[in-house]
Amino acid sequence: MLSLGVQPLWSTDCSFDCASPDGTLYGLEDSPQLTSWTIFRFYSPLAVSWLFMGLEGPICEGVINRMAHPEISAAAWPVMMSIAIWLESPVIDLLSTSTTLAKDRQRYVTLSRFVWYLLLWVTVIHAVIAFSPLYTVMAEGMMGVEHSVATTARVGLMILTPWSALIGWRRYLQGILIRHGQTRSISVGTTARVLALLITSITLYQTTHLPSMVIASTAIMAGVTLEASVVHWLSRDVIARHFGAGRVSTEEPLSMKKLVSFHFPLTATTMVNLLVMPLVSAGLARTPNPVLALAGCGVAGAIIFLHRAVTFCLPEVVITLYKNAQSLKMLRTFSLGVGAASSLFILISGLTGMDRFLFSWLIDAKPAIAEVAHWCYLLSAAVPFVDAAQAYVRGVLTAHHLTVSRLVAVVAAISVLIGVLAIGVGLHWSGPVLAAASVTSGLLAELAVLAMAWARAKSHGTAMVTI
Repeated sequence: MLSLGVQPLWSTDCSFDCASPDGTLYGLEDSPQLTSWTIFRFYSPLAVSWLFMGLEGPICEGVINRMAHPEISAAAWPVMMSIAIWLESPVIDLLSTSTTLAKDRQRYVTLSRFVWYLLLWVTVIHAVIAFSPLYTVMAEGMMGVEHSVATTARVGLMILTPWSALIGWRRYLQGILIRHGQTRSISVGTTARVLALLITSITLYQTTHLPSMVIASTAIMAGVTLEASVVHWLSRDVIARHFGAGRVSTEEPLSMKKLVSFHFPLTATTMVNLLVMPLVSAGLARTPNPVLALAGCGVAGAIIFLHRAVTFCLPEVVITLYKNAQSLKMLRTFSLGVGAASSLFILISGLTGMDRFLFSWLIDAKPAIAEVAHWCYLLSAAVPFVDAAQAYVRGVLTAHHLTVSRLVAVVAAISVLIGVLAIGVGLHWSGPVLAAASVTSGLLAELAVLAMAWARAKSHGTAMVTI
């Protein structure tokens, strides 16, 4: 049975350091040893799914840059996405929540009720911001984005109003599929998403004269709608088999209060963490050439996301496969290997100029935008490795229900990022230097706090309660 670390970040039960998340004692369990191949088989469908999702950015950027006068729309795209993704932040961690807690029918029913309430609220909040003067306050006032860029981004944000609800429902069901080993079903859904986005964007590009932001945003909505529908359909059998009527609940009942206490630190962590994109956009909007900086770093970000994407599923891999000390060591080695390979690829691609080919051929970025993108890409080489190290520690902490420590780490990261942005803007750093330095510094600060939290939890133990 999983155990919940109560609210203190570190606590004092000395039995913790020999206990695995499922309550077994290290060295006394009879479960087979975890191998790299077993981890890879579980991980690979999830990684492919994230990679496919990562194609959204380059596809949409490609559409924008192939249309007339792309500079404003290319600059508006990262602004729109940073706001949209921040607004969806309360539902992002439904993946970890359902992976960890969806054990029996009673918990499934409680989780589902909680999810529907959450989806309603995020949709309302998204609509209020997109369609009210609050948007101008956020984009032009707080972020400092030029009026023409902010106006273009707003159109896309309006189209994405149902986005958060669809993402949240999909991630909730994906967590259930992951918990019961159905990771290939997730890849099917993501494949459908990318195909729908690609077909919609090409069709609208070739047959209409709609603005590029309308085409790209509509294509994204088509993709997430189809993916949510596919995942909903594919999860029906798993839900009926494990949570159907008549299924006996063997775990202690999950109350709404306990569920909120588990999910809220994750949500708060993600909401703070996703301030990175709006904050970096705000910093770039204050550089000497803000439109070019936003456009170039947005193009680089679309490709960098592909490298980071292979690390994003690692927390769920750790949560699911972590059983004992041996499995923990294997998961650490695997996670760091994924991050190292991805960072090395960025370094080689940037130093050989292969990235310039991607920016010019795949995204069709104009030479000035491609040059900014190249330097932002190369200077961000360390990001995937730090992502992977973070993902491993976050997965371990979540498996032990030590979610508050993640919030502390993200607050530290944002503080460092804001400090670096302030220094960079004051010293008139170029867009690529500002973006890469601030993001990398923030990620390193977050990793340091997470690592200290886990180290102290192991050495001092934690107060344990059953959830």
